[in-house]
Amino acid sequence: MKKKLLLLASCAGVLTALVPPSVVFGASQLSLRQSGTTQIAQGGTAVPVSEILPKLKGKTQVPIFIPSRIPVSQKMYYQTTAKANSYTISIDYKADCGGTTVCSFGSIQGQKGGEFTTKLEGVTKTLKNVKLAGGVKGVFHNGCGAYCTATIQWKTQGFMYTVAIKNGRESDLILIGNSAIQAGKR
Repeated sequence: MKKKLLLLASCAGVLTALVPPSVVFGASQLSLRQSGTTQIAQGGTAVPVSEILPKLKGKTQVPIFIPSRIPVSQKMYYQTTAKANSYTISIDYKADCGGTTVCSFGSIQGQKGGEFTTKLEGVTKTLKNVKLAGGVKGVFHNGCGAYCTATIQWKTQGFMYTVAIKNGRESDLILIGNSAIQAGKR
């Protein structure tokens, strides 16, 4: 038993030395709540829309919605993929992450068509309707497998938009979704 505990402690120590605990546990520096309020702390990181947009425009027929800010206080890295009927913006903690779990913050996706997430047996922790900016109907889903991923989805004019955050909170997803909706089609 002592050997197993020592091995576990050694692995945790090596992992902690290689990767900050906030990344390992997905806590990062998401928005903070002030005691006694439901307000999300102001601030966050500006999304480099002027760098992302040229990588998507002309490569997809999906109207592009990109938030102006995300609720983190550190530099993030953005990778884009565009197809005629979809686009994805991966948001990572490291430049060479490639969307791998340990260094991925989340993603923003747009696609033609699509259905809202439904309850997945053994995975879904939370599934509920939410109201977004401008009265847009959204669906919040939090599900856990190897790690937890929270998403918010909304539809507009036959297109589905999804924001996903590893170990994300509903309030952070609503903040990002509202920022994208309020910024409008880019």
